Amino acid sequence: MTTSIGRRAALAAGLAAGLPGLASAQQAARTVRMVVPYAPGGTTDITARLLMPGIAQRLNETWIVENRSGASGAIGSAEVARAAPDGTTFLYSNEVLLVLRYVLRQVPFDAIADFTPIVRTVSIPYVIVGSPQHVREPDIAAILQTMRTSPESVTWAGSTLGSIGQLGAEAIARNLGVRTTVVAYRGTGPALNDLMAGSVKLMIAPLGPVAQLIREGRLKAYATTAARRLPSLPEVPTMVEAGQRDIVFDGWCGMWGPRNLPTEIVTRVHAATQAAVREPAVLERMTAIGLLPIEESPADFARACEEEIRRNGEIARAAGIQPE
Repeated sequence: MTTSIGRRAALAAGLAAGLPGLASAQQAARTVRMVVPYAPGGTTDITARLLMPGIAQRLNETWIVENRSGASGAIGSAEVARAAPDGTTFLYSNEVLLVLRYVLRQVPFDAIADFTPIVRTVSIPYVIVGSPQHVREPDIAAILQTMRTSPESVTWAGSTLGSIGQLGAEAIARNLGVRTTVVAYRGTGPALNDLMAGSVKLMIAPLGPVAQLIREGRLKAYATTAARRLPSLPEVPTMVEAGQRDIVFDGWCGMWGPRNLPTEIVTRVHAATQAAVREPAVLERMTAIGLLPIEESPADFARACEEEIRRNGEIARAAGIQPE
């Protein structure tokens, strides 16, 4: 005998099946969390919020950005590592995820084993900058010479532990056979404030936050860590041109899911995100803040993660970086 509850359930299922609009509305009601493990306002957070509407629309889901900052991104990342692989929780972070094990004690996850790489979205050019009021050297060649002869006089700012700023400065010092001092800050903004005040001499900084400061003459660009000269800074040499062939560092942002995320979820989120990156309005905004779109497969992303974590380990060991 069919109960009234059973009849109502069957009726609801039949209505949903017969009315596509109702079925779509039910699917769209699912909320998906995009966890950004940093405070609002940085490049990672900005790009997450630029991409989120396009991703949500294409997947017919409700997506929200949740900022879970702390411990150089480890707190928010750990939350995603513990999440169920059901397509409702994703990590939107950057290359620092692959450095944390070398700079922090007791990181509560494995950056390779505990996540499923889905898609990288943008690359972030980096530039070596300093205040022209406080840096007496006229160019990168003179700066490198000062590092060789008086390494203690060249200090660097890093936006956080494990940042491109820290790894790049340590790699340059390693090439020169010297030790250097890198001061880790709680974000790019505080680091730039001290840089312009002369409290630290140099910084390998993301192009977006410093482009206007360079145009205004408040900072000077001495070199980039890109493989080729940047179209927006055609007069600024690369570190490769300065004789540092292995100093090629680009930042990037990307999305991961928890480990064991089903392939079908990876495929559809990858496709939706790549399409969102290519939206004209999104591309225009990203170009304005110095970002370049990345097009690669999830497998390419996974290989890039493995290669980068190996390189990071080599730099950390050579520089004597100890987890803090």
